[in-house]
This record gives sequence, C-alpha cells and structure tokens, in this order.
Amino acid sequence: MAPAKKYKVKVRVKVKRHFFQTAGVACSALAAVVLLGYSGFGVFRLASSFPAGRFFSFVLKSVSVKGPTEEISADISRRLSRHLGEAFSSGDARAFAEAVKQSYPALSRVEVDRSFLKGRVQVSAESERAVAKVRLDGGLDRYLSESGRLLGECYGPVPEDVFETDLYAVPGDALKPLGAFLTQLRAMVPDFSSRPLKLECRGAADACRLTLENRAEILWGEPVFVKSKISRLNEILIDAGGRLKGPLKVDFRYFRDGKVFVSKLPDI
Repeated sequence: MAPAKKYKVKVRVKVKRHFFQTAGVACSALAAVVLLGYSGFGVFRLASSFPAGRFFSFVLKSVSVKGPTEEISADISRRLSRHLGEAFSSGDARAFAEAVKQSYPALSRVEVDRSFLKGRVQVSAESERAVAKVRLDGGLDRYLSESGRLLGECYGPVPEDVFETDLYAVPGDALKPLGAFLTQLRAMVPDFSSRPLKLECRGAADACRLTLENRAEILWGEPVFVKSKISRLNEILIDAGGRLKGPLKVDFRYFRDGKVFVSKLPDI
C-alpha cells in the first residue's frame, strides 16, 4: 500500500499580515492595561500621601450664604470669607458645617456645597421650626421644636402664645411625640367649645393635663386622636356640664379602648 502523501499548508501573505496585526493589537492592549494599572497604583499612592479630605480641594474665590436670619447669614459669611484665596477641601466643608452647628444649636440643617469650576462655596442653613414656648420645671423658658428638641433660642418665627405649656421632668424620648402633638393641638384650638388655657405634662407625653377656660380639666392620655377627642370633649361639656353643675374632670387615658371617664372636680 502506497504511503499517504503529506501536504504542507501554506499561509497566504494576506492572512499572515492579518495575524501579525491582530497579535500586535493584543500586545499593545496588554501593555496599556499594565501601564494603566501601574499609573493607577501611582495615583493611589500619591493620593494616600495627602491628608484625609485634602486631595480634592480648590482655591476658594467666592462665598454665598443663605441662613434663617440676616445676622446668622452675615456671621457665616464672615467666617467663610477668612478662607478666601486658600485651598478648601471636602474635609474643610464638613468641619465648617459642624462648627456652624455648634455655634447655632437650633439649626436643623447646614449644607456646604462646593463648585470646582467657579471656586465657589455656598452655605445653606435652616432652623428648627419652633412649635411652642414652654416652661420647664424650675421656671426656665425654652422652645419646643416639631422634632421634639428643646431649643434655647428661636431663629425663625416665634410661636404665638396660644396657651401656656409647662413641662415637668419630661425624658428626652418623650418630647418627640409631644412636639408633633403640640403642633396639631395648637392648630385645632378654634375647634374647642371652651378655649384651652394651659397644658401641663409630667413625666411622659401621655401624662398631660389640659385646663380649659371653663375650668374643666382634661387628662389627655396618649398624644393621638386629637380631632376625635376634641369632638367628644365638646359633646361631654354640653351633656354632662348641665347635669353635674360645675367644672368637670374628663379622663381620656383609656380612649383607645372606647372608654371616657367623667366626673365633677372637687370643690376647693
């Protein structure tokens, strides 16, 4: 049997050229990846040598401030203007915002925005919204915010004295629901058949006593169901007021269970 013939495959010139071009592109791409990785490592090492928050900084050229009052805006602007012509980084922005908050504790928000292209820093500050002026145990006056914070001063509109509010040894956590409760209660004062004069809260938000102009005393219970309790109270004042003859004591502490206790206040 005749041995099989062997054929040698010849690669055409065009195919060879394409092969070497492809291989060249692949080698170039690989070299680029290696170079990029090395460069990135170098940049990372360079950035690591800078203090935290200093790498992305720019020269401060202009300042813009929007605050809750003209006095606070002017003070923030003066502080920031001292750094004109200096490098201002993201770390500087955070530190400046914290310093402003410490100087003005009644602020709810301080934002420091930076514009790299213009070299500009814009500060926006907002104050907590005060719900009511309250008197603490010991006669110290403070402002209660919507979020339940006690504020030493009020930067926004001073709340109207709709009725007195006295707080006695109220824990911090209890003030959170009390802020929302007072916001709703004060807005609904016109719905009372007898105007509220004083609110006293002792120990917790569900231990509040409301005194009305007709001398009725209401143990409010939970700081919820405000509209329903006012409606029920007006019915009680008409119904029981005519029968019991005198100031009433209305207990809403079990209102969630559908129970309301009404009695006559003892004569003093």
